[in-house]
Amino acid sequence: MDTATRRGGVFLTPLPFAKKALEYIEKTLGKSWCQADNYRLWDMAAGTGHLEHFLPKDFLPYCSLSTLEQKDVQHLQQEFPAATVFQYDYLNDDVKKNAGVPAKLPRSLQNDLANPEIQWIILVNPPYATAQEAGLKGTSKEGVSDTKIRKQMHADGLGEVSRELYVQFLYRIMNEFKHRKTLLGLFSPLKYLVSANYQKFRDNVFHAAFQSGFVFSSENFGGTSKTSHFPVAFILWDRLKSRGCSTVQSPGSVQEIRLDVLNHAAEHIGIKTVKSAHRNDFLSRWIKRPRGTKIFPPFSSALTIKPDNVDTRNRIAEGFLASLMCPGNELQNQQQTAFLSGPQASAGALSVTPDNFEQAVVVFAARRIPKDTWISHVDQLLRPNRELSPEFIGDCAVWSLFDSKNQTVSLSDVLYQDRVYQIVNHFFPFPINEFCVGKAGMERSEMTEGRKNNSFVADWIAQRTLSTEAQAVFDSARKVYRFYFANFAGPHDAGWYQIQKALRETELGTDLFAELKRRHDQLREKILPQLHDYGIILSGF
Repeated sequence: MDTATRRGGVFLTPLPFAKKALEYIEKTLGKSWCQADNYRLWDMAAGTGHLEHFLPKDFLPYCSLSTLEQKDVQHLQQEFPAATVFQYDYLNDDVKKNAGVPAKLPRSLQNDLANPEIQWIILVNPPYATAQEAGLKGTSKEGVSDTKIRKQMHADGLGEVSRELYVQFLYRIMNEFKHRKTLLGLFSPLKYLVSANYQKFRDNVFHAAFQSGFVFSSENFGGTSKTSHFPVAFILWDRLKSRGCSTVQSPGSVQEIRLDVLNHAAEHIGIKTVKSAHRNDFLSRWIKRPRGTKIFPPFSSALTIKPDNVDTRNRIAEGFLASLMCPGNELQNQQQTAFLSGPQASAGALSVTPDNFEQAVVVFAARRIPKDTWISHVDQLLRPNRELSPEFIGDCAVWSLFDSKNQTVSLSDVLYQDRVYQIVNHFFPFPINEFCVGKAGMERSEMTEGRKNNSFVADWIAQRTLSTEAQAVFDSARKVYRFYFANFAGPHDAGWYQIQKALRETELGTDLFAELKRRHDQLREKILPQLHDYGIILSGF
C-alpha cells in the first residue's frame, strides 16, 4: 500500500469479507435480487473494486463505481467494463449545486436517482482517516478531512465527529438517500454507534433500521497498526425501515444489536452485542465529579511532579484522597487509568473524596479488569443497572488497592509554586501502628501532621466485612508490607507503587509477590462476571 493511500485511511477490503458481505445482502433481499431490474448498486469509495469482485457479471450494468483516484478509475474500467465507472470526490463534488453548473454524476446515475421506483444498494468501505484536531480551523491529517461535507457538518453543529472521513460519507448518504428506498451495506469502525461524541449524530442524522451484520478485526487489513487492533463491522441498514424489522434507530433512541463475529478466515465464531447507549448511561457520567478548589502539586506519574504543563490541572476538591485518571469511557483507555496522589497534570482525571470513593474503586476496577482485545476495544462502560452490593464494592476496593496502577505515594517536602507540600498517602491500607516503627526508626510523635492517624482507606476497610477472596488478597498484601518495612527505610505511609518498586528493583520478596498475584488474579476472576451482571460491561463475545 502506497503512502498516499495510508495517509487517506484507505484499506483494501479483504476478499473473504467482501464475499461474506454479499452473502448477507442475499440473505436480506433473497437469492434472486441480482436478477431484478429495479435494483441499483453504488459504491462511492470503490478503490480497486474488492467489494464488487464477487458480483454476478450480469448485474454489473446496474452498478455505479466511483473513486477518488484516476489510476483506480482505469483499473475499475478494466476489471468491470460493464459497470458505470467514474472519478468522483464524494465529499466535495456536487455538495453545493450552483445554478448553471452541471453535476459531475453520469447522466445514467442522475436518471436512476430521480426514479422513485429504484431500490438502492449502497455498498461502501469508506476511508477511516481522522483529522488530528477538532474544529473546522484545526489542522487536519494532511488535510484529508477538510472537505465541503465537513463544513456542512459543522454548520449542523455536529462538532468533532466531522473529523472522521467515514462519518462524512455516512452523513452525505443519510441526507441524500433520506427519501429513497435504500439498503446501506457499510464497512466501518463502530464508534458512530457507541461513542458519546456521536450522540448528536445518532440523534439528528443516523436514522436507520438494523438488518444484519458481522464484525472482524482490523488486523485483516494490510497496513494497519500491529499494536492496536479494533473491530470493523459490516452492517446492513434499511434507510426507510421498509422491511418490517424490529430494531430501529430513531432520534434519542438506545439501540442494541447483535453482530456475528468472524475470524481471519471469515468463519463464524460467536456473537457480539453492540449497544448505542445514551451518554448519560455511561460509567463516566455515573461517578460524582467534585469541583477542584484548592491548588496542589500536579502529577504526571506516580513520583513525578509536572509544574510546567501548558494546560495546568493543579486543583483538588475538598476532602481530596487521590486523583483518578480516567479519560474516555472506552476499554481502549484501560492503560490510561490510575490512582495518583495529586491532580493529574493533564485532562482526564477527577478528585477522589470520601463521598465518591466507593464509586471510584468500582470505576477503576471496571476499567482495569476486562481485557482490552480487538473485539472489545471501543466498548463503552455503562452505569450499573441496579444498586451494588457491599461485598462487590469491597472486592473492587481491595483489588484496586493492589493493582499496579494504584500509584498513590507518600512524599515529603514537595516544592510547588514557592510552597512546600506534604504528600500524604490516603490509600495506605493498614493501621498506622502496625508498621509504625521499622528500620526508618521514626516515632509517632515525629510524624508530620496527616501521618499520625490511620488513612481513610485503612479506616474504611476496618469497618467492613471482606469476602473470602478479598480477605485472602488483603492477608497476602500484609505479608508484603511487613517484609518491606522490615527491610527498607521508607515513609510509614509508603504507597503501593513505592513498595513494589523497592522490592522489585532489589529482587526481594518474589515469593510473597507470587502469592499475592495469585490471590489478586482469583479476585479478578470473581469480579469480572459481576461486571457483566451489573451491566457495566456488555455480556456476549
